[in-house]
Amino acid sequence: MARYPLLATAVPNEHLHQSLLDVLQSCHLEIIHDTSDYVMAREKPSGIPYAKLVTVEGLIDKTGETRDEIRVEVVIKNEELPVHSDNHCSRMRDSVHKAFEASEPWSIIAS
Repeated sequence: MARYPLLATAVPNEHLHQSLLDVLQSCHLEIIHDTSDYVMAREKPSGIPYAKLVTVEGLIDKTGETRDEIRVEVVIKNEELPVHSDNHCSRMRDSVHKAFEASEPWSIIAS
């Protein structure tokens, strides 16, 4: 199973959750679960083998809301064995990483 974590931060604001949804949807991911502190999205089937379809989980850390920033732990994963470093899940991780970097309130602090 391939798993690629990202750690993003953003300045707290009232549109932060929607911004997270927008970033995931910009990567052609379908939101399948959405709560105030957890989002799960999956890749839409489009000729890719089922085991390679990517799921993205985003956990919003609201334990320290008084901080100047909110952390979001993002995990990109699929059932594919990461035999090669350039695999479908890795390419999707790069796509999600770029989408966070291009989005206004977000910055990646660990990958």
